[in-house]
Amino acid sequence: MSLVQPNFSTLEERMLSIATPGQPLYGVHLSREQVQALQDPGTDVVDVVLDTLKTLGIPEHAIDHSSHWLTLKVNVTLAEKLLNTQFHYFSNQYGRQIIRTLEYSVPQQISRFVEMIQPTTHLGILRPHNRKILKASPATGLDDIGGSYDPVACNITITPACLRGLYGLGNDTSIIGPSVPSNGNILGISGFLEQYARYDDLKQFADTFAPYLSGKNFSVASVNGGQNLQDDRDQDSVEAALDVQYAMALAPSMPVRYYSTAGRGPLVPEVDQPSLEDVTNEPYLEELQYLLNLDDTDLPGVLSTSYGENEQSLPRSYAIEVCRLFLALGARGVSVIFSSGDSGPGSSCESNDGKNNTRYLPVFPASCPFVTSVGGTQGVAPERAAYFSSGGFSDVFARPAYQNDAVGEYLNCHGNATDSSLFTRRGRAFPDVSAQAANFFVIDKGLPTLVSGTSASAPVFAAVIANLNAIRTSFGLPRMGFLNPFLYGQGQAGLSDITVGGSRGCQGFSAVSRLPGKFVAHAGWNATVGWDPVTGLGTPNFPKLVAASLSNA
Repeated sequence: MSLVQPNFSTLEERMLSIATPGQPLYGVHLSREQVQALQDPGTDVVDVVLDTLKTLGIPEHAIDHSSHWLTLKVNVTLAEKLLNTQFHYFSNQYGRQIIRTLEYSVPQQISRFVEMIQPTTHLGILRPHNRKILKASPATGLDDIGGSYDPVACNITITPACLRGLYGLGNDTSIIGPSVPSNGNILGISGFLEQYARYDDLKQFADTFAPYLSGKNFSVASVNGGQNLQDDRDQDSVEAALDVQYAMALAPSMPVRYYSTAGRGPLVPEVDQPSLEDVTNEPYLEELQYLLNLDDTDLPGVLSTSYGENEQSLPRSYAIEVCRLFLALGARGVSVIFSSGDSGPGSSCESNDGKNNTRYLPVFPASCPFVTSVGGTQGVAPERAAYFSSGGFSDVFARPAYQNDAVGEYLNCHGNATDSSLFTRRGRAFPDVSAQAANFFVIDKGLPTLVSGTSASAPVFAAVIANLNAIRTSFGLPRMGFLNPFLYGQGQAGLSDITVGGSRGCQGFSAVSRLPGKFVAHAGWNATVGWDPVTGLGTPNFPKLVAASLSNA
């Protein structure tokens, strides 16, 4: 149960001040206690809610209160009494069952204090599901791959050496850098949907592509009962393998932690996820609550997440609450990185509001203004936009001020080229940046595999920022934290603009469910000079990013 946050605007203003170079509070991140104080609904609100719960027969020991959250451990009878409803078993055609209700209400005396209650009406079924990744296929020819940057070879397949050379991260030894304190410099990887990273896969990958990782490993944190199954060969694991292997190969001086998070998030059915058995929405709330309760020294400095879903597939209140929690992480100095998605402007391109309108479909959490969204590129010399790179404009979140100049320029020059009924011009624009996203060599379950998707670009950019944090902390400077005001300001000097290629989508069917969707001729976005909805501001140039981040230190 999420309660009102009367001081949220103050928290937002403080976070943006902390994240904006040149501001007096730039880099002065908040502590856990400071953030919780600004999230607090107030004693009067909490007392009214707790008294109401007690009156309904919910015992005190069944209530866990943290900041603006109440977690209730109750049986169905008490839940029905609280929500004035009846819960039932719902079954799909495969016989899977879940306990949910079709509607609910809360007592009038607390209704104005409650912003969201989950789980209630969403009908998602927990089950293993296909990876959120564009393409994975067997790979051959590993013996021909060298450990240095070869533009010809890197035009075909991507290895750590390709990325080190392309983005200026240096050779095997120069990126290892000085010994840096682990506190606050953890590179975190989000693990969802029962995907588990394997130690033996990392060793095989390191032996082949990153021998400087010899003796290094990642740690695993269990969130909401998440597991660390090293011997389960049945579950999909290529996403976890990709994220961990490239994070470690590109930021070898950073401790990498895999947050294995159990559960599934809520679903609003749509063409891309039409029924009970199709829910693959990630349990962001569980992971965020876990992270925000950590001590300041245990928080990751960078959190990379290679998952997402159509913005419309989530209840609006859920998306807003999750986005606010990403803001709270940013205020505490965490750079939150998300892949932008693999559907260009959209896949089914059909609204799920009952009107079935033809619309471009933005991706969440990439559309949240408090995360850094990473689109995809492919090829070198020139590096060009990946055709699948998702981007566009949010239908839920307004465009933040830090985007006004860059996105306003794009819309002034190119906005009229796209039917205005397909997107929200005033929405938060994404992606913010981009990185390579095609044909990555990965070791999964002991087998060499080629992987494509913006799932690859997120850990690449996250590793770049982790290295940037290492350099800053070695000078006694704070971590970068929330990146976007820096990236849209002086940080643009550290990004290479991508002006070749474009995205495509809206082909008349859902690439996920294969059900019929809307067809839009020539649907897509083009890479242009400046920000664009396929590659954002561009790809990282690490030496220039370092210089930009130190220019006002």
